[in-house]
Amino acid sequence: MRNYADRCNLHARIHALRGRLLSLRDYAFLVKERAPDFSHIFDAQEPSRARQTLFREQIAPLIGLVEAYERYTPLFLAFLRHYEAQNAKVLLANAFGKQSLSCWYDISPFAILDEELLRKKLSLDEVKSLLAGTYLAPDLKDASSYPQMVLRVEISTALHLYRASLSLPAQAQKEFQDVMLRRIGLLALIWSRRLRKYYHWSDERILLYREDLHDRFGGHAWSRVREEERALNSYLERVHKSRGTEPSLVDIERHLDRKYYAWVSSMFHRDFHSLYCVLAYLWLVFYQIKNLFCIIDGKRFNFSPNEILNRIICGT
Repeated sequence: MRNYADRCNLHARIHALRGRLLSLRDYAFLVKERAPDFSHIFDAQEPSRARQTLFREQIAPLIGLVEAYERYTPLFLAFLRHYEAQNAKVLLANAFGKQSLSCWYDISPFAILDEELLRKKLSLDEVKSLLAGTYLAPDLKDASSYPQMVLRVEISTALHLYRASLSLPAQAQKEFQDVMLRRIGLLALIWSRRLRKYYHWSDERILLYREDLHDRFGGHAWSRVREEERALNSYLERVHKSRGTEPSLVDIERHLDRKYYAWVSSMFHRDFHSLYCVLAYLWLVFYQIKNLFCIIDGKRFNFSPNEILNRIICGT
């Protein structure tokens, strides 16, 4: 059933769903106890299948909202594509002969890619052919290396989500861009460091990547990247002074994620009628899925409850 809700009705549904998201106390219980609602997932023998089951259960409410209010449909679809882009990266990894530990993100009935593709030995050209006509196609056309393609998928997905606001009223567009530019600033910092550490890109080459962000998202994105970078450098200086060492890349990424989580969480109740509550909910669901995956992995590798909870990205 399509277009069965108006904006106020949809926002009321979002507020109800927000109240059902897990708190830090809930996560602590899941880590330390055998929670009946999640036992079929945490007790699963195959971690990848457990992740897929959990993901599908977590996005079920979102799937039901995609076509509820026509004006928000492009936004919800673009956010689901944000998950499906991980499937494209899995296919690219397989084509390059690299092992991928990521699960398959099933966003049916809105999926472009089918899980059956994992059972086929696809070449790079075949993967590109599958993605022809999608928002990813233009960026992958002239890319040749694996890190370059993965980076292009990340940028294209963010741009696709960013452009989903174009059909919204002016104020909603402004709110949407506020949320997305902060996210893009976070991604730029994370990928700059990943490219340097894991792929040994030079500073000059990384600068070209960041200039590409400027060209695609405009000067506002560039300003946001520099603002986030100043804040991160200040944080790293404080940590270095107190500990004598710089945090690991994983710790840096977790710090950036927690900062973004805290901000979007604070924006949820800013105005019932604004788009902020919808966008905040979408990102809070994203982090809840990430946290539950963290618990699955932590239990699999016999991490202590405290070790797992230290990796959780959440408020109180």
